[in-house]
This record gives sequence, C-alpha cells and structure tokens, in this order.
Amino acid sequence: MRLIAVTFVVLAAVGCGGSARPETTAARGLPPALAEQWAAQASSIASAAAHGQGCRAQRLASTLRDEILGKKARVPARLQGPLVTGVNSLADRITCTPQPVAVQAKPPQAPPKPHDDHAHGHDHDHHGKDK
Repeated sequence: MRLIAVTFVVLAAVGCGGSARPETTAARGLPPALAEQWAAQASSIASAAAHGQGCRAQRLASTLRDEILGKKARVPARLQGPLVTGVNSLADRITCTPQPVAVQAKPPQAPPKPHDDHAHGHDHDHHGKDK
C-alpha cells in the first residue's frame, strides 16, 4: 500500500513545516500535535492493511478523514487541498472484504404431528362446535 506510505510521509512533512525561521505553527505547517496524531493514525492504517485487515484499515482511514475534515480550519490554506485529496484517495482505495461468517445449520426437525382431538377426549363436529 504505497499510497498509505506516501500519505504518512506527507503528514510528517507537513507537520514539520520546512522553515528554520521562527513563524507561527499555522503559517509554516500543521500544529505538531495534529501532525503526530495523524501520522500515527496513518501508520495504524498501513499496519492494518499490511496484515490483511482491509475492513479495519478502511474504518481507520474513514476516521482519519473525518478528523482531518473536522480540523481543516487548523490546517494552513496552502496545505488543505493536498491533505484532503490525499486522505480521500487513501480512504477510497482501501478495500474491505468481510470474512464469510460460518452459519451452522440446524438439525432437521420432525414434521409436527397432526392434532387428534379424539385422543384427548374432545369431540367436535365439522363446524367446530362441541357435541
């Protein structure tokens, strides 16, 4: 899952900012806490995908996408497009193939016995009235 690795690198690079000048965090990149959190989530997605846990990876990617979209205001405008595009692409490319659930068949049951009113001392005429 090369895309997951690329997204992880992008998140880490965006968080670092790339400038040696003292600027506000928002001006140079993501707030470090967000970058670390999102990079850790991207790593978890990669791990799940690498272990054949596509459904788990897809849930994690959707969670990461929701968090990024929810905190988009904290991302510098120049980084919003690439970050949102990357996380959308990541979430859309993961395939979830649920494992088949083993269904245990019930043993066959004997057909119900016909109800015999005469065996119980009841005597009904054909119209359902007692004699």
